[in-house]
Amino acid sequence: MRLNKLILLLSVILFSCEDYHEYDVIVVGGGAGGTSAAIQSARNGSRTLLIEETDWLGGMLTSAGVSAIDGNYKLPSGFWGEFKDSLVSYYGDLESLKTGWVSNVLFEPKVGNKILKSIASK
Repeated sequence: MRLNKLILLLSVILFSCEDYHEYDVIVVGGGAGGTSAAIQSARNGSRTLLIEETDWLGGMLTSAGVSAIDGNYKLPSGFWGEFKDSLVSYYGDLESLKTGWVSNVLFEPKVGNKILKSIASK
């Protein structure tokens, strides 16, 4: 059922856009994986369209109350390193992210969404 809705949504969007054929990459779903894939695709020079059925990016990472990057405050470089650095900038320092029992990188859902939207809009 969900797949049918996504196909319908994609069809409506693509056929209502006059320039839909101008995209090299179309990513359906703005969860953590889809958002990061779309951002990296655009950064690598592909004309990229990210389609998300809500106004919230990041999926469970930023909306399901599990806003913790599992126990690794030494995130690798690249996109997730940039995300962590943005969290550090927002909260003031790395120690401010170490507020939980389960993870060393914790943040408010609305902050994660705001950061992903900011990165995606660049």
